[in-house]
Amino acid sequence: MVIKYDQPPKDVLERHFQELGITESSLRRDVTTLRTWLEKQPHLPDNVADETLEKFLVHSKNSLERAKSKLDQYYCGRVTMADMFSDRDPLDPKIKSIAKVAMYCPCPKPTPEGDRVTIVKTFDHDLNKFDVLASIKIGLMLLDGHMAEENCCKHVVIFDFEGNSMGHAAAFTIPVIKKALSIFLEVLPQRFAGFHVVNAPSYFVNVVNIAKSLLHTKLAQRVHVHGKGAASLLDHIPKDVLPPEYGGTYPAKLDELREMAYQSLVDRRDWFLEQNKIHANLDKRPNQKKSSNEIDHQLHGSFRKIAID
Repeated sequence: MVIKYDQPPKDVLERHFQELGITESSLRRDVTTLRTWLEKQPHLPDNVADETLEKFLVHSKNSLERAKSKLDQYYCGRVTMADMFSDRDPLDPKIKSIAKVAMYCPCPKPTPEGDRVTIVKTFDHDLNKFDVLASIKIGLMLLDGHMAEENCCKHVVIFDFEGNSMGHAAAFTIPVIKKALSIFLEVLPQRFAGFHVVNAPSYFVNVVNIAKSLLHTKLAQRVHVHGKGAASLLDHIPKDVLPPEYGGTYPAKLDELREMAYQSLVDRRDWFLEQNKIHANLDKRPNQKKSSNEIDHQLHGSFRKIAID
């Protein structure tokens, strides 16, 4: 059975849709428009689920043009960044292994604003087991796999670097940071309300500063670095959303949230296996055919052009 994370209350979602100018009828109309557009794009798949198209519209702030651009980046990204979007079987020993080492743990209860909080944590600090690209890949799997049924407004991410060594920090090279940012901020459609860094040694603060320098000013201002412990985190996120390790009162420990997150991937295994077949055909891309390397460069070079709400 698929783990069901709590969704924002109906009134919160209604207010969010109101702010975006979305109604049930406009959403149905615009999904139809997107589907018609996809059918006319020879390089893009035309078997995308309605739920996925809805999410692209909502996360594009009800802009059809932005949703089209995001869909193009998303399905082309599955080709240009195939190492992140292929071989995503949750039962693959490599994925099972990294899920025990470093994991993205969504909190089941959303914030009052309707946002989903996710905690990124290294559970096993043996550097020989740590694979930074594999850890990015499994985080991508969670956001991607949950997208169709996830109704949260935005995402809030907590990076907990407690126990991580200088060797872990060294794995986050500038190319790796750029790749992660291009995936999470340009290829995926989700919007981010904030990023919080806790328990970060000084050498990880340097990594955070490099990442901030690559972000649009408005998004960089949403990055908050907290001191040792998580007391100041509660100034931003309600206690009842967070597990007890962060001073929260949610009745599940972080390791339980890790197990829930991994199990949710296993429960979506058929979806991941099917998605391996759904991607762009860059040879058929009209008018602006680009090689894989050119598209990859475009993604990596455009951080200051990201449309920030």
